[in-house]
Amino acid sequence: MSIVTAARLDGLLGEWRVGGPASRRLAATIRALVLDGQIPLESRLPPERELARTLGVSRACVTAAYDLLRADGYLASRRGAGSWATIPAGHLSASDSVSQVRGLDLRIGAMPAPPCLEALAASAAAQLPRWLDHHGYDPLGLPPLRDAIARRFSARGLATRPEQVMVTAGGMQGLDLALRALSRRGRSAVAEIPGYPAALDALRGAGLRIRHVPTTHRGWDLETIAHVCEGHRPDLAYLIPDFQNPTGALIDPDARRVALRMLARAGAVVMIDETFAELTLEGPTAPPMAGLGDGRTVTIGSLSKAVWGGLRVGWVRAEPPLIERLAGARATVDLASPVLDQLLAVEVFGALQEIMPQRREALRQRRAALTDALAAELPDWHFEPPHGGQFIWIELPAAISTSLAVSAAEHGVHVTPGPRFGAAGLLERHLRLPYTLPPAQLRKAVAILAHVTPRACATSPDPRTCYVT
Repeated sequence: MSIVTAARLDGLLGEWRVGGPASRRLAATIRALVLDGQIPLESRLPPERELARTLGVSRACVTAAYDLLRADGYLASRRGAGSWATIPAGHLSASDSVSQVRGLDLRIGAMPAPPCLEALAASAAAQLPRWLDHHGYDPLGLPPLRDAIARRFSARGLATRPEQVMVTAGGMQGLDLALRALSRRGRSAVAEIPGYPAALDALRGAGLRIRHVPTTHRGWDLETIAHVCEGHRPDLAYLIPDFQNPTGALIDPDARRVALRMLARAGAVVMIDETFAELTLEGPTAPPMAGLGDGRTVTIGSLSKAVWGGLRVGWVRAEPPLIERLAGARATVDLASPVLDQLLAVEVFGALQEIMPQRREALRQRRAALTDALAAELPDWHFEPPHGGQFIWIELPAAISTSLAVSAAEHGVHVTPGPRFGAAGLLERHLRLPYTLPPAQLRKAVAILAHVTPRACATSPDPRTCYVT
């Protein structure tokens, strides 16, 4: 169980004393911090006497606040074990739909294929005949593609050999294979909150107990990582250091190094998702995080976000013995990636110097269109424009994310509400918006969101004020 110290909680509470009885304000603010993911579920809160002393209030005030939280299901206590954060609904994943919809779909962050892909596909098809006398089954991937991936890692500052690379059917297959090979049901795994929904689902599906690390546009909560490592000895960690999905955070080198050191001491294998690493919109691409560690890392990458979602080619980089274990795990899923897709990926790697500047410029224009529209139409929506990636993580004026998504869908705009990035009941004050649609469509979507926001506000109470009378 991770621990939220009294000093840490004091820093998170902010100006909690304003408006209403102190005990109710304290309870309301703690509850909001739980719902926003800043106090992870199952983390232990400080003892009443210690918190009262740190906050400069009476113990009776803290006791009354804790009693309110317990009564409403946001705090559980047991004699001798202290009190820990929870939610009434339990730790259930939030539902999501992947069905096709009419209108503007902002649930998926993905751009159309670059114009050059048609010519590259023709070139790849021309290379196919020389592979037709081959059986076509290579669980590690075609040698020329593994070589191209290794050279890309080396060019970014992490010397890599082809035998350290395995080709997969997208980044998610890489994560799935790593979980099959490395995880044990019932053990702990570190993951960000808010986090990538599909990855959180995969961790839950593997039977792992997720220990959430609060993440904002400023980065990871390293104090929580330290507490989880000390208290739970996690087997695995899944982290997105480059333009994290959904916050857009770019983790600085010192924080990456500290996190790797703590996780290594705990014996955890760190799965590093670099899906968005090539999508830097300001400054150079960061060197691979795996280069700061001791080798107990699995780096997952993909061409799906940087180039095109229809190109289902990803990879895993790890030490050769682990690559062999992943290949063994793959035999229960499929035998190899399609040869033609891999040949196209080789062509794409050869053209990345041409493709990526165009992709980045298109994303800059779309990011500007979305941020300008939000500033004009919804000035009380707060966000930090990310320096890369494809998403803006928005703090809403009230806990309206799900109701806003429902109302917007009725008007042809489809968005993913905040709880999908954590668990049911959490993150209702947040919304993820991708800036991958054309500028005119983004402006139209924002206008519709502005139109339906008052209705959503009218139907959803704000958890920050729910205790105040």
